[in-house]
Amino acid sequence: MKARLLHIIRSWPLYVLLLPVFFVLHGYRENRELVPVAAALMVLYTYLAAAVLLTGIIWLFNRRLNKAAFLAFCLLSIQIFFGAFHDFLRTTFPGSFLTKYTFLLPALLAGLVLLFILVKRKREPFSRSVLFLNILFLIFILTDTAGLYSTPAQVSGKTAVYREGPVCDTCAKPDIYLIIADGYPGRETLDSCFRFDNSHFENELRNRGFYIVDSSRSNYNFTTYSLASMLNMEYLPGLEGRYSSKKDLALCYRTISRNNTFRYLKSLGYSIHNLSIFDLENDPSVTVPTFLPRKTESILSQTLTSRLEKEIGFHLATTLKLPGIIKMLRTHNLKNNQKLLKKTAELSAQNSKTPRFVYTHLIMPHHPYYFDSTGRAITADSLTDDQAMDPAAFISYLKYSNRELLGLVDSIRNNSPQPPVIFLMSDHGFREFREPVNHRFRFYTLNAIYYPDSNYSGLYKGMSNINQFRLFFNSHFRQGLPLLKDSVSYLID
Repeated sequence: MKARLLHIIRSWPLYVLLLPVFFVLHGYRENRELVPVAAALMVLYTYLAAAVLLTGIIWLFNRRLNKAAFLAFCLLSIQIFFGAFHDFLRTTFPGSFLTKYTFLLPALLAGLVLLFILVKRKREPFSRSVLFLNILFLIFILTDTAGLYSTPAQVSGKTAVYREGPVCDTCAKPDIYLIIADGYPGRETLDSCFRFDNSHFENELRNRGFYIVDSSRSNYNFTTYSLASMLNMEYLPGLEGRYSSKKDLALCYRTISRNNTFRYLKSLGYSIHNLSIFDLENDPSVTVPTFLPRKTESILSQTLTSRLEKEIGFHLATTLKLPGIIKMLRTHNLKNNQKLLKKTAELSAQNSKTPRFVYTHLIMPHHPYYFDSTGRAITADSLTDDQAMDPAAFISYLKYSNRELLGLVDSIRNNSPQPPVIFLMSDHGFREFREPVNHRFRFYTLNAIYYPDSNYSGLYKGMSNINQFRLFFNSHFRQGLPLLKDSVSYLID
């Protein structure tokens, strides 16, 4: 039996299957609080199928299993390890042509062609490579398997900063709506950078009883970080300071999934309704999914296809003008927005035996700017990088967004059996400036608050998102939470 096993390890190219096992197991071990087992298994099945398919296709051309497996292994390695390699280049050679996709992608293609030629000409049976790679990945897999039994770090929940007070049994418990208008800039940014007067929209909100927080700010300049800190009512500890940091993003997703705000509301008997772009604990997002579940993003974020989708996928529509990509780009966020607007309005008209907290996250007025101020749809070939930095296109879409947001607010107020609490706010300010501007303009946000009793005495000028729910819990549920210093952290892209 041992001899048979040793023969298999020495002779069979198991490493082409062990690589996907290691990749998924390692990613799951690092992010197991974020990634359900079923989602990780789906990724594993997908990559194992890809390994078998690639090996089979290459084998048809050379009829040598070891060669076919080795070439398939190289292709999978590029897919899996591209992000780590790209980050290494960016850190070692910042700003160099070596980090540009215009150099990297042709270089990778040329390298693969050369590799295929060399492997085809090679006569040796790859026995040493088979043994080495099999043993290497078996060691990696055993190490990560052992790591599964370690206790993961806890990043959310009770901490020295947040202290939950007693439950207020006599307090009124109105339905609460948190509506995030992604990337909505504050008045300071609109006045100074766009020369646009948004007072009509603000006055419409005031006529409906809203209080507009003067000079409100986000604490971070990216959505995931901003929502994590706001919902957890705490600043995020130990950040690397880069938006793309895998460690920091895992922290944010974990914190959003299990945050202090929702945990406290549940203790009051609230039901949480997730109409956002994020997956919450036991409550996945209803937005348009991809083939692989959104929960696996923390595993897949460093892969070649994930990087290409995030960083240059836009060019598939704007430069190559691929019809399928254009259609997907044209409708993805738009369909999500329409779905979330409809579901929020419908939910507000439904009776509930328990008080509700509804979290709706709309990708507007964040680009792409799908409509002009009259509601006319913008053609897909106009949804370019230049459009994202076009002030006129943004202001036009902002006017459209204002009407949509007012319509949603009116639906909620008209449908609700009891007057609800409504937070209409943004997660960060405008970021797509064509010319350099002071970083502070990226943090000014919209923050419009509606309380049924119109008691806005605790709110103050310059309030940041970190204190949004601390103030609300103090005023409505007698919590007595200390306010945190309002500060901002600028994360590099």
